[in-house]
Amino acid sequence: MDYQDHCRQRINSVRWLFVYMLIVTWQPAVSHAWSRGHGLIRSWAVQRLPSWQRDLIGDRQLRRLCQDYTSLQDTHAGGNAPHLDPYCIVPGVQLSLHDVSAPESSSQALFWYMDQISKQLSSNERDEAMKFLGVLCHWNEDPGCPSAHATSIQEFELKILLPPPPEKANDNYLYGAGGIMDVGDYQIPNTKYRPRLLGHDREEIALRIYQHQRLLQRRAATHVIPIVQDMMYGDGKMAKERRTTAALDNAKHIADVIYSVICLSSGRFEDGPPAGDQQRLSAWLPDSPGGTMIPHPYYVTPFLVNQAMDAERKLHPLTFPADTKPAHIAFGYGMGTPFSLSFTLAPGNVYRRFTVGVGLHPTAGPQGNVAFAVLANGEPLVRTRHVKSGGPPLEVNVLLPDVQVLHLTLQTIPAAGSDSEDNLAVWAEPTLHRK
Repeated sequence: MDYQDHCRQRINSVRWLFVYMLIVTWQPAVSHAWSRGHGLIRSWAVQRLPSWQRDLIGDRQLRRLCQDYTSLQDTHAGGNAPHLDPYCIVPGVQLSLHDVSAPESSSQALFWYMDQISKQLSSNERDEAMKFLGVLCHWNEDPGCPSAHATSIQEFELKILLPPPPEKANDNYLYGAGGIMDVGDYQIPNTKYRPRLLGHDREEIALRIYQHQRLLQRRAATHVIPIVQDMMYGDGKMAKERRTTAALDNAKHIADVIYSVICLSSGRFEDGPPAGDQQRLSAWLPDSPGGTMIPHPYYVTPFLVNQAMDAERKLHPLTFPADTKPAHIAFGYGMGTPFSLSFTLAPGNVYRRFTVGVGLHPTAGPQGNVAFAVLANGEPLVRTRHVKSGGPPLEVNVLLPDVQVLHLTLQTIPAAGSDSEDNLAVWAEPTLHRK
């Protein structure tokens, strides 16, 4: 780095420190998720963009993204700001710009926002582009807050399970107005982070934003109970740590979103970690089984990620019987029978092929006898012959249909009369392939 580059970097650091301090002291009047957190998350993410993206957008526009355009849909809510209609109403799509929505609506809206940002940047309307990007970021920030956007549990139910002491009865658990989820002096750690490229086209980027948004929401929900417990009965220290963890997790996601959208809009992809042509299905959040109970031993937990369970409910690494391949299973599912595990991909035409190894775990009983099926939108792509205990696994390799939304289902099917304690199935290294 020469002297001029060093000076430029120092000047940029000072500029962003000033922006950060403004954000720390700024809070919107009403919010049901992040309040000051929106600005903290946005600033953290923008600081980690590569220099060419910061130069492309400009300091003034990025400051407005982090200050003025953090909560446009909050201002728009209730129809009180019709001038924001062009940014907060997606033509022909009904969805909440605060929550994880239905996959069909989400993919259409993501396409629209990416198209609007690209259109504005190509016309050098950078400030307009930041308004659309601000709404897109807020939509991806709300589900990452341990609040009403992170969980389907109702406030009154939570207060029955974790009743507040009398002096705190007026506190809201899940809502920002009078709530406990986004308060205090927490900060986001100044850790190094290189934004990840989520794809090379709008379909792949939209698919992964939706996937990561769902995962972010699930992780945020894990902080709700600890925060409530500590705020109601503790000293607030753990709650602060949990807010910090959730905000950092959210900030990394927003850095990925901003970085990927600017890469797409500019057509420049060369300097980020590449989006791979394969993806582990275990990296996806499956659709909720809906309280499904199946026979013992998987009756409470019908599937496990990256491990299996024997008839005595002891845990084991995923593997197949000795002298069969693969000898080592890096990822996958241990699954009881009968059970179907489903995943939703929207848009559904990003991945073209699906591979997986299927068989019975070595701890399966002597009378294990199971068939395996892969379904797309309810239609079988393949159904294997039955695999018996001790038998070699089977390899599945199927083409995926070109559809707008893909519901991919892994189904274990016990043979008639077989015992569930013997049918301990393994889905080994389920993988989505682009080519």
